[in-house]
Amino acid sequence: MRPRFPTHNDALFDVVSPFIVAPASALPALDPTPCGLTTRWHIDPLVAANGPFFRLLQRLDQLTFGPEGMPMDRWVFYECAELPGAIYGFALPADALSDDERQALRVPADYRGPVPLSMYIAIPMRTPPGSPRTFFGHNLASLNRVFPTRALSHLGTLTKAFGLAAFRAERAFGATQWRSNALFIHTKFGPLELCTAWTEAHSIHETLTYACAIDERTLRSAAGDPSAAISRPAPERWLAADDGAAMRALHAAIERGERFVICGPAEERDGRRLHPIARAP
Repeated sequence: MRPRFPTHNDALFDVVSPFIVAPASALPALDPTPCGLTTRWHIDPLVAANGPFFRLLQRLDQLTFGPEGMPMDRWVFYECAELPGAIYGFALPADALSDDERQALRVPADYRGPVPLSMYIAIPMRTPPGSPRTFFGHNLASLNRVFPTRALSHLGTLTKAFGLAAFRAERAFGATQWRSNALFIHTKFGPLELCTAWTEAHSIHETLTYACAIDERTLRSAAGDPSAAISRPAPERWLAADDGAAMRALHAAIERGERFVICGPAEERDGRRLHPIARAP
C-alpha cells in the first residue's frame, strides 16, 4: 500500500496505515484514497466504543506538545476538531507495538485497535460561495522523535500532505509560533503568504498566520516527489524568531496592505533562528 508518487520515506507505508476521524455523515465529503493511499481505519467520534482510541489520540498530543505547554483537553478535540472538522493520521495496530511503546503511549492491556502515531487536524473555514475549499490546520503531531528506532522520518510532513488530500483542500491556513520547530514542515508546501506576523488575538503574540494554495503538485512536492518542485522567490529580508519588534513592524506593513511570504525553511546563524521573507509575487 503506497501512494501513486514517490515520497521522502516510501518505506513508511509498509509499516503504518492511515486513519481518519470524522462522523459517518461527513465521509462523503472526504477522499478515502488520498493520492492513491487507502484509508484503513475510520473512527467515528459519535460511537462510544471508540473511547480508547480518543484517549490514545490525546496521549499522542501530550507526548508531542506537553513539554511546550499547549496540550489539548479532550473536549477541545471533540468540539473543535472531531465534529466540525476531521483528523487524518497514521497508526499501528496495538499488537504491532513493543512493550516499551505500549507503556509510553499508555495502551490498555486489552486494546486491539489502531494506535495513532501522527495526526493532522483541519477545520473547514467559512468562505464566499465559489471560493476554494479552505481549511484551517489546527494541529499537527508526530511521534517521529519519540520513537527514533521506528524509522518514522518525515511522518509529520506526510501526515499533513495526505491529510490535506483526504480533506480535498484547495487552500490551507495555519497559525504557529516563529520559534516553533514545526514551521519548517509547513514551508515545504510552498511560499506561505503571511496574514499576521504578530497576533494580538492569540495567547502567544509571537504567532504568525499563513495561507497557501493546495493542489496535487503542492502535495507531491511537500511529500518528496522530486518531479514536482515548487518555485520560490529569493529572500529580501530575514526575520529572527526572537525579534518581537521586527514582527510587529512586519505585521504593521501587512495591515497597510503589503503582502509578504515566508520563502522557505529557517536558517540557524550564530545561535539565532532566521526566517526568509520576501514580498509576495
